[in-house]
Amino acid sequence: MTRISRRLFGAAALVATAVAAMLGTAPARAQQPYPNQPIRLIVPFAPGGAVDQTARTISNALGKQLGQTVVIENKPGASGSLGAGDLARARPDGYTLMLALDSQAVNHYTVKNLRFDTFTSFDYLSLLVTTPQVLVVRSDMQVKTVDQLVAYLKMHPETSYGSAGTASAGHVNSAQLNIAKQLSTTHIPYKGAAPLLTDLLGGHIQYAFAGLSVMLPHIQAGKIRALAVSSPKRSAMLPDVPTMSESIPGFEYPTWIGLVAPKGLPSDVREKILAAIREVMHDPDVSKRFAENAFDIVNNSPEAFSARVKKDSDVMADLVKRKIIVAE
Repeated sequence: MTRISRRLFGAAALVATAVAAMLGTAPARAQQPYPNQPIRLIVPFAPGGAVDQTARTISNALGKQLGQTVVIENKPGASGSLGAGDLARARPDGYTLMLALDSQAVNHYTVKNLRFDTFTSFDYLSLLVTTPQVLVVRSDMQVKTVDQLVAYLKMHPETSYGSAGTASAGHVNSAQLNIAKQLSTTHIPYKGAAPLLTDLLGGHIQYAFAGLSVMLPHIQAGKIRALAVSSPKRSAMLPDVPTMSESIPGFEYPTWIGLVAPKGLPSDVREKILAAIREVMHDPDVSKRFAENAFDIVNNSPEAFSARVKKDSDVMADLVKRKIIVAE
């Protein structure tokens, strides 16, 4: 064999070896059990809010249960719909998940040009936690009750309030307060509860409904004052603060946060995620952290979660029909 022939033969052998390796390892990699790479967890709101808190409470424990790192990615905007759109475009392989806020159920009424269908583009896995919405004002306002706030707002109809985004629970609660008490205050949406809080403390807005989990430290520090909570009963974290229903019968709309995947997860992957999240939500350390931050653990079934999404959608349909809440 000539030197040139030997070189050609050697090169051909290297190429053949590489091709064989590629053909051999690709199917092997595909056959590895889920999960075999890091998992992306989308948080469709800014850092510091209730959804971000939830992600940071469960991510390490979920990663341990699944045997892979869970990487949190904040993608705020359009009341959570930017992150939801990213999720809808992801492959349904279990490597992209999202924590949805209650606004997920109603954005189809209020955010224009959504590139997904709220009911058919996602697999609603479990509503993980709820936290009461708390009605708060700046501590320097001479307002200590819901009735006093209503009186103030009637005298100052130009007053503005904030929410964690259009159609969020905070927006819905404030809109319902306006309906019940015939108020005409102005809504200012934010990309989450954290920037809302900054503007509340800075005096740019006068009041807000927001998740108790975010507001609690600032209430305890005396920076803001809690007037009422939107849960069916008083919060153990604020036992002296009345419920909204004590002032307005039937007034109830807490914040919820749930785990969502793109539609079409393989059944074995879906069951593995559901089993892992059940273990996480029953972990004593995770439960303690949620309780300390005023979250109530729910961890319901996919069917119950989907039903809650439909229920909240129906509430929003009425508000939109009455033009209480309008599209952005």
